[in-house]
Amino acid sequence: MNPVRRLLLLAPLALGSLEIARSYGQNLGVTRQEQTQGPVTYLSGGVGEEEAQVMRAAAADYPLTLELATAGQARDPYIANARVEIRDQRGQAVLNTTTEGPFLLVRLPSGKYTVDVEWNGAQQHRNVQVSAEKRQHVFVEFPRSADR
Repeated sequence: MNPVRRLLLLAPLALGSLEIARSYGQNLGVTRQEQTQGPVTYLSGGVGEEEAQVMRAAAADYPLTLELATAGQARDPYIANARVEIRDQRGQAVLNTTTEGPFLLVRLPSGKYTVDVEWNGAQQHRNVQVSAEKRQHVFVEFPRSADR
């Protein structure tokens, strides 16, 4: 691809606007739809570099980003099909889903949450505090032994 054309396509991502990211994604043929469970909306994906760029740009509009990968020098391959359960501070499940790629972007009310992620029999647990003023980017790394 022509370097100027590539820069023109990538420049909108630097702005971090969800609208720009959506149109960029549509131009690339990336079609991810926001999902809803109760008061929580989320977006999952990021398979392939182009879709990962779209997800990174869209993350600016979500208070919680989960990024999933296997451990090691080369963190690829990013993982998908991980089970994610997010519980509020009362222990009530607010989101229960399976990821469609290495990114899970979650818009949920401000508060303290526990995040449990299970992938290929390995489990990870995180405590997060979400607020509208500060985005949380949580990197969840699984041992390579879980990559079966």
